[in-house]
This record gives sequence, C-alpha cells and structure tokens, in this order.
Amino acid sequence: MVKYLLFDLDGTLLPLDTDHFIASYIRSISGFFSHLIDPRRFGKQLIESCYAMINNLDPTLTNEQKFMADFFVKLELAPTEMMPLFDTYYRERYQEVRETVSPSPLARQIVETALGKGMRVVLATNPIFPRVAIKQRMQWAGIADLPWELITTYEDAHFCKPHPQYYSEILQRLNAQPHECIHIGNDADEDMAAQAAGIPVVMVEDCLINRQNKTLSDCYFKGDLATVAEWLASK
Repeated sequence: MVKYLLFDLDGTLLPLDTDHFIASYIRSISGFFSHLIDPRRFGKQLIESCYAMINNLDPTLTNEQKFMADFFVKLELAPTEMMPLFDTYYRERYQEVRETVSPSPLARQIVETALGKGMRVVLATNPIFPRVAIKQRMQWAGIADLPWELITTYEDAHFCKPHPQYYSEILQRLNAQPHECIHIGNDADEDMAAQAAGIPVVMVEDCLINRQNKTLSDCYFKGDLATVAEWLASK
C-alpha cells in the first residue's frame, strides 16, 4: 500500500526549461550582488559551490553548511554580512525568474488527488535552494498551501540528488519503508536515483531531462503530467 507520494518540483509540478531557468536565476542574483562583486565571478563561483555542496556526502553537515563553507571562503566574503543580503534577494528580487516557468493547474490537481486518497505528500525537490526560494516556486505552481508532510530544503537536508542518500534520508525522516512510497519526477538521473533507495519512480515526460538517453523501461509508470494524473486517479 502506498502511503507517501514524493513529488519533484522543477519540471514536474512546475513546468520549466531547466537551462533557461538556471541561466535567468544566475543573471538575476549576480546582478543583485554586482555592487559587491563582479557578476561573472559571482555566478561562476555560485555554480561551482553548488556542485561542491551536491558532491559533499558528509552526513554531519546540512547542504547550507556545505555551500557556505565553499562559497564564502572562495570569494573571501563574511557569511554574517552576506546572508542577510541573500535573504533580501530571495524576498524582493527572486520573482524576476518567474517569467521562465509555465505553471499548470494539473499540479494542484494531482497533489489533491493523492491527498484525497489518503496519501501523505512530500515535496522532494532537490534541496539546493533555501526554504524561502522553494516556497516561492511552490506558490508559482499553486501548491504552497497544501498540507505537505515534508519539504526538503538546503537548511535541513544533508544530501542532494542524484545521490541515493537523499532519498534514504527522506525515508528516515518519514519513518517509512521504500515500498510505501512512490517518487514522481522528470529527471532520468536525479529522480531515477530513488530506485537505488528502493523507491519506485514515475517519470513525467512534459519537461523530461534524460541527458544519457536512458530507456526508462524500468519506471513504475511514465507519461505526461495529464496521463500521470489520470493514472493516479485510477489507483
């Protein structure tokens, strides 16, 4: 019996072109900090520090701690001075990247269908962003007010996709078994990694990312978001 549905956000519940979204985000946040540091240097280090965070599998550190330890050291900036500015950016300027997303009413419909069937829902978005940014994207998707059991953010997660440890940590936090969960995502690397933790995966193909051209034949189910919504409604 499925007790938990894990939903990816970007490209799944919030349709978008990942490359376009990231490029817009880097331009926006680099421009915001341009009075302090050259935008090209800032953007380059932001990307490099994100990868350092993603690939750091130290279970004793949160993703936030991993990012800060790399980013601020490399740029020789004081976190105590910079973090309030990051908060200001996300609260006042992050909306600039909203133009790169294409919200669908199907997002809310599919989550409400799961809730109506007595399932608990988890927003299993890659926790490389702070909660304030993730909550805004949830608002853009029209799902922020729904009763989420868990939302993974960089403040409280210790691993990122595509590492299976990310999914294992979710299972621990839910006190759930893999067979009690299904993960719904759109990235053949990041979301299919849930299978390594024993969690079946449903692939949403509207904004499919499949850089290695995997066959996806071992997915639990796959189709566009409308098809996945119909599949869930019939369960």
